[in-house]
Amino acid sequence: MIAPRLTDGVIVLDRLTVADADAHSAGEDEEQARRFGWYPARSTAEGVRTVIEKWQLEWASDASTRTFAIRDVQTHSLAGGCQVRLRHGAIAEMSYWVFPTFRGMGFAGRAVSLACQWAFSALDVERMELYIEPDNAASRRAAVRAGFTEEGVLRAREQIGDQRRDMVLYSRLPSDNAPRQSARR
Repeated sequence: MIAPRLTDGVIVLDRLTVADADAHSAGEDEEQARRFGWYPARSTAEGVRTVIEKWQLEWASDASTRTFAIRDVQTHSLAGGCQVRLRHGAIAEMSYWVFPTFRGMGFAGRAVSLACQWAFSALDVERMELYIEPDNAASRRAAVRAGFTEEGVLRAREQIGDQRRDMVLYSRLPSDNAPRQSARR
């Protein structure tokens, strides 16, 4: 499968390329490293290139993980990423990240909404899940904007780095009303 190009007129989701490696590693910050469990280490440009090549292979082989670039539609600048991971029984999980320069602009909610709609139609996903740390207020707002419903706190759900962390579970079904996104940033 080739990564589709999805847009809502404000952002674009498409595939990451090796040419994005420098922008991706430059965009990472302490907050992202802490949330994904590699803080205080930093990604290297070579490490990012390697993972982008892996993500490209996953698209080419119809693997269970599909990773999108999030881009500003006007500048085509790399703003972050969004990943859909297929699980057993038509369930998928999603994660997303937005670089500091683009935070607070609604890009995460837009990306989650676009990727979720695509997964429902293209991958026959029947339930999309998000696992978000309770203190990650921005990510929780993005989930709600993207039409997700909070289901509750799962204690010690995720191993991130060297610690187990609580997660708030959010879900969205194809039958849920699609969110309305404003045309403005």
